[in-house]
Amino acid sequence: MMNRSVAIHHLSEQLGLTSRTLRHWEAEGLFDSSRDPSSGWRVYDEHALLNIRITAVLRKMDIPIKEIKPVIRENSVRGLRVVIADKLSSLRECREEVWLVEQQLTRVMEYLGQQDEDSQTLDNILTRMEAVFMSKLTEQHVLRIVTLPPMRVAFNIAVDLSPEDKAIKPIVEWLESAQLLGTARLFGGNVKPMPGSAGKPYGYGMCATIPQGTAVPEPFKEMMLPGGLYALLDSSDDIGGSWTVLMDHLSHSTKYQSDRSRLCLEEHIRNDTPAGGGNEYHLNLLEPVITK
Repeated sequence: MMNRSVAIHHLSEQLGLTSRTLRHWEAEGLFDSSRDPSSGWRVYDEHALLNIRITAVLRKMDIPIKEIKPVIRENSVRGLRVVIADKLSSLRECREEVWLVEQQLTRVMEYLGQQDEDSQTLDNILTRMEAVFMSKLTEQHVLRIVTLPPMRVAFNIAVDLSPEDKAIKPIVEWLESAQLLGTARLFGGNVKPMPGSAGKPYGYGMCATIPQGTAVPEPFKEMMLPGGLYALLDSSDDIGGSWTVLMDHLSHSTKYQSDRSRLCLEEHIRNDTPAGGGNEYHLNLLEPVITK
């Protein structure tokens, strides 16, 4: 047990702190000392000792002084709990970021190792790296696995050089007229003929979930989406590049693999952009998966 009042040199020995460190913490306003009139040493009372112990423990956790000050001011277990919880959250975010960067660099090196060095070009390598290190995706995304329920849907298919809007617009207009738009989930995806070289028409289908008993008017068709496990990734504006990143992540998964028996989906989530004012939807990419 520490004495009720401890001189700076004894405190340095007891806590393994240098006198210089203690003077610095005091200068930062974390605690106060007084002077022993007989020796001239700085001495610390019980209140100061408690604050020094708090500071020493939290600095061992690499918590900055500016975050320690509120703990000392509050002088409660709650304040200590908050700052430790914040540190844990920060460490988890750092760990995820480090893991993600490691995975990205590993994939780039694997790609480099698969190529004949004589045939490698900077353009090809940079294209691959751009797909892996897409700016928006690196901010947020580790691949998520979600479960979709079986869903009854009405769908519309368009084939064109740019068929997405032609597939989406009629479905959305019908949903609005039937007062179903507020509850429907919207899913799209490529259908035959699949996208090929530029300048060739391809197919796109748009599905909307509908309640049981709702009649599906012509020219729309009805089907059941089976639901199940999906790998989900938020898309950037580069939808093709986002699909490349999703499939690249999935190819390195030790637990999941693609399920080719089900359709891949793009869930269209209406954003706050007014109709006609730019891109009206945010996309979640959904690749069906099964466990390995």
